[in-house]
Amino acid sequence: MSSASVGVGAMTQRRIVLGAMRNRPQDPWPRGEGHVPLGVPGSPREQKAYHEPGGSFSPSPGSFGVSIWVVSPDNRRLATSDDIPLRELTQHYDWSAGGLVPALATETPYYECRWSLEREACWRCELRPKGGANRMAVLIRSAGPSGGPVESLHWDGRQLVVNHRWVVEFEAADATVSLGDEDQKDWSSATNQAASWESSSGWGCARIRCGGAGILRLTVRDTAPWFASPLACSAVKSALELDLPDADFVTALDSQAANLLMGFVGRQTCPGEPTNYPLAWERDGAYSVVAMARAGHVDTAKQLAIHFAENDYFGGFGAEGDAPGSAINALVAVALMADDAGFQKWLWPHVRRKAGLIYEMLAAKTTLRKTWVGPIVPEHADKDGLPVICNPAENGLIVGNMDLHFPVLYINAFSFRGLRQAARLAELVGARAEAQEFNKTAEEIRRAWLANFSEKRLENERTFMSALWPTWIIGPDHQPFQTAIQERWERIHKEGQYPRTPLWTYFTVAEAHQWLFLDRPDNTWKTIRYFRENQCSPGLHTYWEGNREENSFGLWEHIRGWVKPKAVTPHYWTAAEMLLLQIDMLAYLSEAGTEPALVIGAGVPPEWIGRPMRVKGVRTTAGAVDWSYKDGRLEVTIRGKRRIPIRAGSSFGKGTRIAVHQGRRP
Repeated sequence: MSSASVGVGAMTQRRIVLGAMRNRPQDPWPRGEGHVPLGVPGSPREQKAYHEPGGSFSPSPGSFGVSIWVVSPDNRRLATSDDIPLRELTQHYDWSAGGLVPALATETPYYECRWSLEREACWRCELRPKGGANRMAVLIRSAGPSGGPVESLHWDGRQLVVNHRWVVEFEAADATVSLGDEDQKDWSSATNQAASWESSSGWGCARIRCGGAGILRLTVRDTAPWFASPLACSAVKSALELDLPDADFVTALDSQAANLLMGFVGRQTCPGEPTNYPLAWERDGAYSVVAMARAGHVDTAKQLAIHFAENDYFGGFGAEGDAPGSAINALVAVALMADDAGFQKWLWPHVRRKAGLIYEMLAAKTTLRKTWVGPIVPEHADKDGLPVICNPAENGLIVGNMDLHFPVLYINAFSFRGLRQAARLAELVGARAEAQEFNKTAEEIRRAWLANFSEKRLENERTFMSALWPTWIIGPDHQPFQTAIQERWERIHKEGQYPRTPLWTYFTVAEAHQWLFLDRPDNTWKTIRYFRENQCSPGLHTYWEGNREENSFGLWEHIRGWVKPKAVTPHYWTAAEMLLLQIDMLAYLSEAGTEPALVIGAGVPPEWIGRPMRVKGVRTTAGAVDWSYKDGRLEVTIRGKRRIPIRAGSSFGKGTRIAVHQGRRP
């Protein structure tokens, strides 16, 4: 989904910062790279903090910046959290304290720091210097990961009040506080004992210099009212229990879940970080909803599903043709994993209505237009084509609109999937006649899809991120798809490497999912390793969209941070795709045949074999799955209502002994 950012006036906060950067090139500035939102799942955007690699921090969009400086004994600035090279720092989410929101820990050659949400409206930083005679300083200044004008500072010897709202307190031996203005000469090293500073310039700064080499503990507290999140969530990580030979695999899986959860606003998903994307978008969010359920947060997924059930079209490009099938697929997946008869009964009228929209597109003789809810990407708000969901059907296929064009095979794959999933729900609620009709029409779409697969005019990269995963419109034995995706792989890759940075990373990860289902985990792992080595925020497993500020709503123009965006990050569709891929690598339900089969460890690489493994709590639509492996024996427990065939991934080898236990559904 690409578009340019909206036009803005000359004196936005972004342009003010860019002007200051030109006028003061010798000063340090926020790196504007790899930021992550931190906060309670479902909290308002205004309550999300932003963090950049190195430990730089802003407690809220448009607030101020906190940066860490390393100072020599003679008061020279040696390094800052804004300019320490990414290769010299490590980061990770830390759940050890047991709070809902993980802490974010950073280690550099000069210091270790740890930001955490201590309590409602209060962020805490613990800063530990690492040896030597150098001293640490903390700067409170206008520019930051998501900063804003600093027009007033008041220091009473105990606490610093910023803009009559934010209270900064700290514990450190022999610390001194100096207030000033970044427009003044030598502002970064000047010392004074001023108790207050006020100016309309917005360039106020406070310098907290530590006299000793001990630990600095600093809190940033918001005195404005905080609003409770309406979204219930038990933990900001995956609920799976994993003991695997590759610790980073587990870290990545938990980090993706955390990135998604902290980005949710209210009971809605966002396509990417919520200041760039202040809206819900059906296509991106559908993956996030399913990812929550697969990762064990079924109750959270049910709450998020309500918006998808009650609204047929929403997103930055208006009404799109893939929305009915995509939403049905996600909603029914959640309903099956929840195994809640009341929820399934409530959901059924919404799924039936959405299935009707697919029938309407299939029967279209003229262009169909639909209304939608929510905002449109400003750049496209005046385009007449946005309400178009499809043109007249051709050759038994829906000519649906998605991403501002007509990827016919993609649209029909999701329409097929939507009807198949609708049939499953219909069976559960006793609507057997409708289930039969849905399956019959789905099969007609499949036949038309197969007949048109090789049509050159229908070629589109979206076919290669949807045909097997997640739609199952084909099986892994479909030779034309095997040939086409192999040829595509050889065109894009050189010796397994990516010759250029992919723009739409969610497509890239989804394509790796196809390779998993094709029983080619070697290609899946090449993609995973590429993303491991190219994280936007090292150690936090955040990824990007595009090469600029895609689909911008212009909110960053009014913030003193992120002034030269290279891409949108984190992108939550990519996070959800990666989370779902990793979970399927451990256990997935194959729907290639007439009856589903559970595949255990399809993504287990050969180097893991020979070492014990344990996986617990993988949710599938056939039940929750636990498995363990040791000394050539695979033990599988599935807690579901019916028995299904089970097979092991190819890395386990033919000699692997499999013991299957049928447990109770949780």
